[in-house]
Amino acid sequence: MNNNALFENTSIPKAYFTMALPVVFSMVISLVYNMADTYFVAKTMNTNLVAGVSLCAPIFTFMIALGDIFGIGGSSVISRLFGQQMNKEAKNVSGFCFYASILCGIVVTIFMFILKDPMLNFLGVNKETWLYANQYYNIIALGSTFIILSLTPSNLIRTELATLSMVGTVLGSILNIILDPIFIFSFHMGAQGAALASVIGYILSDFLLIYFTKTKANRLSVSFKDCHVEKLDNRNQEKIQKLYQ
Repeated sequence: MNNNALFENTSIPKAYFTMALPVVFSMVISLVYNMADTYFVAKTMNTNLVAGVSLCAPIFTFMIALGDIFGIGGSSVISRLFGQQMNKEAKNVSGFCFYASILCGIVVTIFMFILKDPMLNFLGVNKETWLYANQYYNIIALGSTFIILSLTPSNLIRTELATLSMVGTVLGSILNIILDPIFIFSFHMGAQGAALASVIGYILSDFLLIYFTKTKANRLSVSFKDCHVEKLDNRNQEKIQKLYQ
């Protein structure tokens, strides 16, 4: 059942919990993943490695914030467009947010490598932690597009298929948890292994969420042809204005 039918055919409390529970569950799994990531890094018993990885944590937060601009911001607009039955405009918004997040990720990657040394110094990396922070930073920088992108389809698809958003997010987090000890301990990759496990987890989530959007969602798009904004007629302009009143 899609969200339109859900709100039309069920009570508001039931519809609310049907939409909210998958989101809460995926957030809980993400929290467990973060704890597991910290646990496996700490198990190395290398204080400089732990410090180097921890010092790069604000970079992750920064990427998530950028992804939420397109994910949470876009889903808010799309939800209101769905309420006004402006499905074509909603599809255009989803296409724009998808490709804008990719472009943003590419720009972030470029600037992260250009500004790597001053960025690591700003984060407080010293000569003892530089090796590990640098290793972690390089992998995260290379994967920044996948990290930023993941926040977009995961949030946009919640406007239509909340459960599938949860599935994509949870499976990516589980893969991350599985790969952490393999890369860190079995392959002796240390900080690089922790970062690589995270990036691969995000890549899996990206592919799953894009697949769900292309095959299951009826009113969302990841097609480049929908990545545009058309001039609205007077009737649609009035509808858009009402969304923000």
